[in-house]
Amino acid sequence: MSFPKAPIRRFNEAPTCAPPPGSYDIKTSDPSKGPVSFEKSQRFKMQMADVGVQPNPSNMKPMPSPATTRKLPSLGSRPHSTGIKSDKDLTAIKESKKQKELEKEIRILIGERGQQGKRLQVLEEDLIKSESKLSAAVREKNTLLANVASLEKQLLELRKSNDLLKTKCFEDGTQKKMHSLYLELMKLRNKMNSKKMDPIKKEDMEIQLNVIQGTVDEKVAHPEELTETEKPIEGKYDSEKLLEYIVELGNVAEQVDDKYKLHIVKLEEIIESKNKDIETLESTLRLKETMVSTQTEELNQKCKILEEQKEKCFREYGEKEQVMTAEIQSLKEKLSTEEQEHQKQKKIIKDASADMHQKLLKFQEEVAKEREILETELKEAMNELDKLHTKEAKVEKLLKHLEQDNESQTGELSQLEAKLQRKSAELEEMAESHKSTIEKLQGEHSKLQCKLGETTTEFETYKVCMAEEITCLKQDKATLQDKLTEMSRTVQHVTHAVQEEQHAKDQAKEDYMRMLLETQTKIALKDAEIERIKESSIMQIANLQAKLEEQSEELNKKLEIERKTITEKIGVDYKENIKTWRVLYEDLYNKVKPFQQQLDAYEAERNVLLNEHGATQEELNKISDAYAKLLGHQNQKQKIKHVMKLKEENTQLKQEVLKLRVQVAKEKQARGELQDQINEIQGIRRFDPSKAFQHSNKENVGPKTPFKESNENKNQAVLC
Repeated sequence: MSFPKAPIRRFNEAPTCAPPPGSYDIKTSDPSKGPVSFEKSQRFKMQMADVGVQPNPSNMKPMPSPATTRKLPSLGSRPHSTGIKSDKDLTAIKESKKQKELEKEIRILIGERGQQGKRLQVLEEDLIKSESKLSAAVREKNTLLANVASLEKQLLELRKSNDLLKTKCFEDGTQKKMHSLYLELMKLRNKMNSKKMDPIKKEDMEIQLNVIQGTVDEKVAHPEELTETEKPIEGKYDSEKLLEYIVELGNVAEQVDDKYKLHIVKLEEIIESKNKDIETLESTLRLKETMVSTQTEELNQKCKILEEQKEKCFREYGEKEQVMTAEIQSLKEKLSTEEQEHQKQKKIIKDASADMHQKLLKFQEEVAKEREILETELKEAMNELDKLHTKEAKVEKLLKHLEQDNESQTGELSQLEAKLQRKSAELEEMAESHKSTIEKLQGEHSKLQCKLGETTTEFETYKVCMAEEITCLKQDKATLQDKLTEMSRTVQHVTHAVQEEQHAKDQAKEDYMRMLLETQTKIALKDAEIERIKESSIMQIANLQAKLEEQSEELNKKLEIERKTITEKIGVDYKENIKTWRVLYEDLYNKVKPFQQQLDAYEAERNVLLNEHGATQEELNKISDAYAKLLGHQNQKQKIKHVMKLKEENTQLKQEVLKLRVQVAKEKQARGELQDQINEIQGIRRFDPSKAFQHSNKENVGPKTPFKESNENKNQAVLC
């Protein structure tokens, strides 16, 4: 029997079939992508790759029917087709493994790049910290220099005040008073010498009076001779004259005794006043000595305190220098180590990039996935560029701030110079006032000298008068001898007392002079020590300043060189990256352009829907207001209030629902963006809208051209 021809459709189908169920994995779709996220499985991708290699259906041999395959198992057609499919599956699995390995390598490289960026940020932060520490050290140095300058000024002021006190104590007060006391003592000595000479003159007068009295007694004893030689009238006349002269001499002697007594009382008063003056001067000298000693002690204490402060400042400065040098060395070591690591990583990245370039030439179909990853890297690079620009702006601001600090320091220096000028003017005013006081004291001294001259003239006139009186008293009686002896004794006692007082005063003066010399020598030695300390401190400060300036200049130069090298390296790397990213971005932009219109249309539809939602919400509010009013007119007041409260609560709840919906939409958008970024990083592609509605790669599609007659005849022959 012969079977009729049956042009059945199923025998003329194309050989494109799905792979067997055990050769692929079923993937669960993510719920976050929404209901329209079409993710093709691995088997469809394999079939899409195979479609490009398939020959034309017109040149293909017809597939055998299922009947022939059942009847003719010995022909070997089925094993051959299964072997081809297994080979294709193996190649697809290998390619997928290679793709996964490449994706892992790309992720590792991206992670290493992120770590390098973090390290660079840490290095930049360390540099900023070191710069801040340097600026703080420079500020502390300036403050220490200012403190040293202020302490030096205080030392100068204290020295000037000490000199003024010395000059006031020794030149104005003590020396002038000592000179005046010396003059007064000399005058008293002259007076005492003159008084010592008075009793000698009186003794001569007494001798002469005794001689005259002897002659008178002889003449009185021998009146016969007188009568013989002279007339009796002349003898009476001479005796009367002599009696009158003796009476006059007695009166004169009494007057002279009264004058001597008054003069002695005056001299005793003068001596007492001078003793009081000497005691007051000694007390003032003691007070001034105590003042000078206390001031010298204070100055010594201040000098010691200043020396301790200087030592502390030098110690702190040395410690800070050591700390800063240690930190700078550690930073340099860190920079060197990190540069070495960076270079090693660069070499590793270069080797990996070379390998990747070779692999990318082999696998051109995976460029789209890598481009998406590179877009994210481009964005990161742009962000890093923005960060660098912001850092450059910060550096410029810091430079401006440093310039402002320098200007403020110059202003402070000008203010300090003005203060110095004021202090110098004040010192000049003090000097002028001191000069005026000296001139006043000199005028008073001249006045005192004039008064002393007047007293000396008066004393000389008094001496002349006394000499005349003594010449007159040569002819006194013997009655004055007792009084004169008593006066001589009293004068001797007074002279002895005056000599003792003078000896005590001389001893006190010598002691005082010794003390003055000792204090002057001590002050001179202390001044010399202070000057030596000042010179040594100035030299040390100058050396330290020079060292600090040299170190700061060297550090600034090194930092500038390191910054320039780092900026040049980063600039070159970024320029190369920017060029590559630009090319990739242009390619992506050209590919994304056709889908921009669809996105704009979606946004417009969304806005229209939102506007419609707002209009419906307003209508609902109006209807609810009208309903509440109607209820209020029909029912009681309490019901009206209750309904109004319900209405307000309803509106509040609606507003809260709207806010929550907006927040939910925002969170969904953020989640979708994050998921897109994760997919881009992982290399997972979403549904490509450019391939929508293109069913050329689908299963169970009929051939575009029917079988030829030759093929049909062959099939019939096989069936027979």
